[in-house]
Amino acid sequence: MVLAERQLLEEHGNEIMVYTRHNDEIKGYAVRDKVLFFLDTIYSLRTRRELRALVRESRPDVAYIHNVFPLISPSVYDTLHRLRVPMVQVVHDFRFWCPNGWFYIRGRICERCKRGNYLNAVRYRCYRNSYTLTSLYSLSIGLNRLAGMTQKIAAFICMTGFLKEKLLELGIPEEKLFVKPHSLDASQVLPMPGAGDYVLYLGRLSPEKGIWTLIHAFEQLKGPRLKVVGTGPLEDRLKEYVRDGGLSNIELLGFADGSEKWELLRNSLFTVVPSIWYETFGLVVLEAYAAGKPVVGSGLGSLPYIIEQNKSGILFEPGCVDDLVKKVGYLLNRPDEVDRMGRYARSVVETNYSPAACYQKLMGIFSSVCRNGERRSVEPGR
Repeated sequence: MVLAERQLLEEHGNEIMVYTRHNDEIKGYAVRDKVLFFLDTIYSLRTRRELRALVRESRPDVAYIHNVFPLISPSVYDTLHRLRVPMVQVVHDFRFWCPNGWFYIRGRICERCKRGNYLNAVRYRCYRNSYTLTSLYSLSIGLNRLAGMTQKIAAFICMTGFLKEKLLELGIPEEKLFVKPHSLDASQVLPMPGAGDYVLYLGRLSPEKGIWTLIHAFEQLKGPRLKVVGTGPLEDRLKEYVRDGGLSNIELLGFADGSEKWELLRNSLFTVVPSIWYETFGLVVLEAYAAGKPVVGSGLGSLPYIIEQNKSGILFEPGCVDDLVKKVGYLLNRPDEVDRMGRYARSVVETNYSPAACYQKLMGIFSSVCRNGERRSVEPGR
């Protein structure tokens, strides 16, 4: 998304300065660096120093922020606020309110920490099942929230109405909330609505994605073929389960990207997104739409805001195997409906989720925060 939007902005003549760091840096850390890492995750002096230099040099109109954890750190918000650069934050997850960012732990939705009591997270080792790392993120988020981190941000981009409603619930003022979904250029994809002879899952093989719900559903369906594309922590367990259960209608294909991914999409009947956490968007839905395929998705999180019931797909009860069996069976027995929904899905991605529509909304948000704040960044008295 970051690379695509950078290209989109540059194609329209905007000057972009990128500040980025990669977690691979950690692999080369010496002992001293590893000790400082814990402090830097709370407030990185390096980020403050480098951003000051970048702002002095480029004097940006607005800062467009994606993910700052762990290396950039929340010091980005304090630094840019002091430099009077209005900030627009994309809400990819719930990291400001939840140490693991998901509002999900041990197979269920969890919002224990959303009001600021992060001892709950430490108790349940919510981040990578580690007391140490959970404590680190809890301390970082907690201290920076007390320091007014979210108040310093001029605007939050919510990818669906669900995220906007959630942030309102979490205390973010409505005037700071804007809805702008992901975009996808479907012009490069030849759709094949109504074609295909299998059902497709495309995504990470992890518990929150509801992959076990999907496997158990096709264990009951037996006849229809399911192709599972992706990797993740459950990959070995799933392979063993499919093999030992003799589930010949389920194929685990591993990772696929580029032309291979698009061919798998184009040759499927429809896709399934069975998530059991608050999916914040689900770009795979747009990819299915581009290929002319409807989506069977769980009625949770942002998915009901992207999947139009009985138009571009069908929603089922999250985590309910029987309901998923029913909804998949419904489409398998109605090829005309698969074709109709696939054609509608393609039209939706071409209009509502086009790069042009994305650009227009994004520039409107940038203009709004620049009008409401300082037009140009200034380093006050330093």
